[in-house]
Amino acid sequence: METRPKPSKLSYLTVQDILWINLQVTKKTNRFNYATLEEATYYQYAYGDSDELVSQASRFLRGFLKLAPLSEGNEATAFVAFAAFLMLNEHQLDVADDRAVEWFRRGSFGSPITQLEHGHSHSDAVRDVVMHVLQAYPRTVSELSGRSVAVIVDGAIH
Repeated sequence: METRPKPSKLSYLTVQDILWINLQVTKKTNRFNYATLEEATYYQYAYGDSDELVSQASRFLRGFLKLAPLSEGNEATAFVAFAAFLMLNEHQLDVADDRAVEWFRRGSFGSPITQLEHGHSHSDAVRDVVMHVLQAYPRTVSELSGRSVAVIVDGAIH
């Protein structure tokens, strides 16, 4: 794979993005503490220069899980947000859906992450990226959210 320079500016998920992701994975509005949710969301950022994507993504996932700011669906929300954060910044999680829960629970958050080939990046829209993650990992999201396996039809989880 050809080495590309680091992006000059990373894209981040907002508190509202995280709430929307939680709604998508749990299919309901859940209670949360705003200050804790904001702190959990800000784990995406690094001190000083904020351009070490893989370490920042791993830090976000660990921090979000530690704080568990939502009343339900913290694991599934964290997983989808982690994968979406990577994709928004032209990286992807390279693990099969049927092995992703084991990978997630093992805590190997720095691997296997790969850089997307130049010109093969997904839309920068959070909605598009999140829907892609949900379609790629239906079993993982279902198990992490404590629901039965979902079927995705026309971009909607059933």
